[in-house]
Amino acid sequence: MRALAALLLGVLFLTMTAHAQVEWVQLDDPPKERAGDGEAPVDMVDLFYAANATHILFREDLVALPDVGNYTYTVYLDKPQGQEYEQDFRLVHSQSGSYIEQWNGTDWVYLEDLVVTVDAGNVSLIFEVSVDTLGGVGDSNIKVWFENYPGEDTFTDPDDRAPNGGGFVIHRRAIPNLPLIVVPAFLAALGGSVYLLRKRLLPA
Repeated sequence: MRALAALLLGVLFLTMTAHAQVEWVQLDDPPKERAGDGEAPVDMVDLFYAANATHILFREDLVALPDVGNYTYTVYLDKPQGQEYEQDFRLVHSQSGSYIEQWNGTDWVYLEDLVVTVDAGNVSLIFEVSVDTLGGVGDSNIKVWFENYPGEDTFTDPDDRAPNGGGFVIHRRAIPNLPLIVVPAFLAALGGSVYLLRKRLLPA
């Protein structure tokens, strides 16, 4: 039991430390989005991303709290940037659910459900996606843009788009690898677990 507890504590420490590295970075800096581009629940005014060793988060600050009963919120990713397809992934939040899709050249293919949260204090919508789901950090930048549509699971004629054309570029080096301080701690916990287990099972 001690060995298992040590291993679990190591995993917990690894996860907590990685998530503690999150820090919001403004995409539209200086801000180019202004209120009045669309209806208040989809009208974007500020845009951010954050990244740690395991996840990338995208945040859109809105004029009013999001309304999934009447609108669909999306984040498009071109990753790796500038290669075969103009867009590779689509993050969706609507009344039917929150999920990520991948473009195969013809259709959007469902990959998995997403964690999407509403930050009422900042009037924000936050998408969280695993780095592994996007194929890892890789050696290419990511282009990202936001489109919010009227209606449920509708993806034509956005009520607001940011930026108005093209996309924001996130440099690949902005997505950190596993923090070096975490690796020894995790390996130490794992090693301690193996030692305790060996000591318990083998005769003296």
